[in-house]
Amino acid sequence: MSSDRPEPVVLGLWYEDFNEKDERLSPGRTITESDVMSFAGLTGDYSQVHTDEEFCKKTEFGTRIAHGLLGLSIAQGLSWRTNYTQGTGVASLQWDKWVFKHPIFFGDTVRVRWRLLSKRESKSKPGIGIVRESVQLINQRGEVVQEGEHVTMIRKRPRTD
Repeated sequence: MSSDRPEPVVLGLWYEDFNEKDERLSPGRTITESDVMSFAGLTGDYSQVHTDEEFCKKTEFGTRIAHGLLGLSIAQGLSWRTNYTQGTGVASLQWDKWVFKHPIFFGDTVRVRWRLLSKRESKSKPGIGIVRESVQLINQRGEVVQEGEHVTMIRKRPRTD
């Protein structure tokens, strides 16, 4: 088979493999000061609630907290660590209904739990399916700190005939 495009390394699930009964859980990741400061540098968001411990001692949190969008970014990365869409994922289409329920503190260890809500074949792209998943970012105390829905394009299994 000759092609100008490289063959993807497929470790992930094909569209046909997504099942509404399946629930997935990622490994954990501890949020560090370095994570928060790197995110602040990348985004330019140096808000005191993330960077000024003395200021935060007088807030309702009592200490610095991680950026909400850092939590969402880490949720994406933790999902990726499971390889469940490696070689089959085409594109993230949408994060929907994302809610920041509780703060993420420095030293918290978070994991992602997700499950399929729905799937359908793409109307415009043959060989592609669209999956919508419920995603929760959970801390070490079992609290859901963030949650929402993620919509992704996934390759269908290639035909072998």
